[in-house]
Amino acid sequence: MRVFIIDTRRMAPELQGGLLGVEGASNPTPAEKMECVETVSQYAMDGWAIAADPTTPIGWLAALTAETACVPFVNLARLAAHLRSQKESA
Repeated sequence: MRVFIIDTRRMAPELQGGLLGVEGASNPTPAEKMECVETVSQYAMDGWAIAADPTTPIGWLAALTAETACVPFVNLARLAAHLRSQKESA
């Protein structure tokens, strides 16, 4: 699992705690899954927003953990699709 800390000081107020990006293997081990939940929970408790692709197993765990902690979640798959469609229509 890889974790990315994204500087959000100049973004929307709900992201001011920070943004944690999460990415992982397509077939994570139980240890990777546990690490994901523990890491996301730790940052969520500090008010960080979470960003991941929920179509992947690790991204889904990150999204579920963010939802449980009531912190903002950025769906990277939806964001990428939105950016692609804007680029194609321009």
